[in-house]
Amino acid sequence: MTATGPAALRVAVLGIDGSGKSTLVRLLADRPRGAGRRVVLSCLRAHENPDAPLQDLSRHLDTLSKEADRLDSPDLKLAVLYLQMCTYGVAERFFTRELAARVVITERHPLIDALAYLPLYRRAIERVDGPGRPAVLREQLAGLSPPAAEAALAWCRALGEGPGGRAVRLDTLGAELTGLLELPAERCVAELSARLGVTPPDVAVLLDIDVDTALGRVASRGGRPEMHERADVLARVRESYDRALAASGTVRVHRVPVDGRPPEELAAEVARLIGG
Repeated sequence: MTATGPAALRVAVLGIDGSGKSTLVRLLADRPRGAGRRVVLSCLRAHENPDAPLQDLSRHLDTLSKEADRLDSPDLKLAVLYLQMCTYGVAERFFTRELAARVVITERHPLIDALAYLPLYRRAIERVDGPGRPAVLREQLAGLSPPAAEAALAWCRALGEGPGGRAVRLDTLGAELTGLLELPAERCVAELSARLGVTPPDVAVLLDIDVDTALGRVASRGGRPEMHERADVLARVRESYDRALAASGTVRVHRVPVDGRPPEELAAEVARLIGG
C-alpha cells in the first residue's frame, strides 16, 4: 500500500565537479536522524543507494557514460546523461510515496543540472555535428558493451510507452535536447520537467568553490576525467547554475562557501540549513 502523509522535503546538493558534493551527501547520510526517514540519492547513479529501484539499469548506464567519455562523444554523453536522469524520478517517487521518506537529499538534480549543462553540451555538439553524425553515433553504439547498450535501448522504449510517453532515439537525442534551449525559458523548464518526470527541489545547496581548487581535487582522484572537467567549462558551469536556479522558480537556495573548510564543518552547516 502506498504511504501517505506530509510531503517530503527535497534537497538538492549542487556544485561543479570537485566541489565536494559526494562527500557532503555521504556525511549527511551518516548524521543522526531526527523524526522520519531520510534518504540519500544520486541524480545519475541510482545504484549507489542499495534500496533504490532500477539497480541493473543504473549500472549499465554508468558503464555507457564512461564509454561516451572514452569516445569523446558529447552527443552520446548527453543522451546517456538524460537516460540516467530519467531514473531519478522513479527513485524519488518510490522513496516518498512507497516508503514515506520525510527528507530526500540528492547529489545533483535532474532538472537543475539539465538547465545548467545543456548550453555547454550545445557548444560541444555543434563542433562535431553534421549530416552524417547520426550514422557515426549508431556505429559508436554498435561497438559498445552489448548488455549495457541493450539495457539503454530497452529504457528508451520504456520511456516512449504509456500516457505522455516520448519516443527516444539515442542517435538523435543529444541534438533534440539541446534544441529545447530555443524555447522561451519557462517553456524550456516545463518541457524538461515533463520529460524527466521531476519538479524542482524545495531546497538547493549550492557549493561555491574556486575553479582551480576544484580542478586540483578532480585531478587527485586519478582515472579518466569526464569531458567537462576543464577549467573553462567548469567556470561556465559555475555561472550556469545561477541561471538555472533563477529559471526554476521557487527553489530556496543556500550558497555555501567551500574553499579551505573541513567537510564535517560543511555538513554541520548544511544540516542546520535544512533542519537537521
